[in-house]
Amino acid sequence: MDIEGVYTPIVTAFDAGEEIDFDATAAVIDFVLAGGVRGIVSCGTTGEYYACTTDERLRLLAHARDVVAGRAQLIAGCNAGSTRDVIGFGRAARDLGYDALMLAAPHTSLPSQRELAAHYAAVANAVGLPIILYNFPARAGVEIGFDCLDAIADVPEIVAIKESSGDFSRFLALRRRYADRITVMCGSDDQAVDYFAWGVRSWLAGTANVLPRHHVAIMDAANAGDHATAYRLFDGILPWVQNMESGSYNQKAKLGLARQGVETGGVRRPLLPIDDDTAASVIADLDAALAVSLAPA
Repeated sequence: MDIEGVYTPIVTAFDAGEEIDFDATAAVIDFVLAGGVRGIVSCGTTGEYYACTTDERLRLLAHARDVVAGRAQLIAGCNAGSTRDVIGFGRAARDLGYDALMLAAPHTSLPSQRELAAHYAAVANAVGLPIILYNFPARAGVEIGFDCLDAIADVPEIVAIKESSGDFSRFLALRRRYADRITVMCGSDDQAVDYFAWGVRSWLAGTANVLPRHHVAIMDAANAGDHATAYRLFDGILPWVQNMESGSYNQKAKLGLARQGVETGGVRRPLLPIDDDTAASVIADLDAALAVSLAPA
C-alpha cells in the first residue's frame, strides 16, 4: 500500500436527536476531499465510533465507501474490545472494498505486549488487508511497544503506525528500528513538521477535518523538500492546532467545520458542548489560521 500525503479521520455528523446525519457526514467527506487529502478514515476516534452501535458503524463504513467513490484511499477504523469483533468489522470493510484497517489497542482490557501482538496477528491473518496501527496510549491505556512491534514487524499486513504518543524520542526510535518494515505516519499534530524533517511523508490528522487545504499544503511542501514553506505554514496554524489538542477535540472539530459552513451538529453523549468562552477562543485561533496564505512566499 502506497502511504503518502494527508489522511483524515472524518467526524460523524449527528442531528438534534443524536442520530447520524448521513447527508451532513457526506458533506464533511466532500469538504476534505476538495482540500486535497489522500485518504479518508471512517469510524475513527474523531468519528466517535465508540459511541456508535455495531449497525451504525457498518452503515457508516458503507456510506463513506459510497461517498468517496474511488476519489481517495479508504481506511476503516475497526477498533473494538475483543479480537473477534475487530475481525468482524475488518471483514466487513474488506467486503466493502476498503484499502486498509486502522487499529488501536483494544480498550479497557489492557493487554500485555504478547497479547497485543497476538491480537494484531490474528486480525491480519483473518482479514488480509493492510493494517495501520494507532499508538495513542493516553486514550487506549496501552502503548504499542517495541516488544509487540518486534513480534509483528514482519507480518505482511502490518504496514504502518500512526504515532500519537507525543514522545518524539520514541518516534526517532521507531524510525530507526523499523525503517524498511513499518511506515511511520505523523499522528502528533503539533509536532508534524518535526516528523517531516526526519523524512515522514504522511500525516493522519483529525485536525485535517477543519483545515484540509492547509494540511495538504504543509505536507506537499515538506515532501517536495521545501521545509521552509512547510515551517512557515505550520507556524501560522500552530496556535489553533494546540488549541484543538488542549481538550474537547471532537467538539472543536465540529465547531471549526461549522465556522466554514459545514454543519455537523453536536457530539453524542457522554460528550457535551463546550462553553462559550472556549468556543470563542477556538474560533479566534481558527480565523487566524484561515488567514494564513497558502500562496508561495
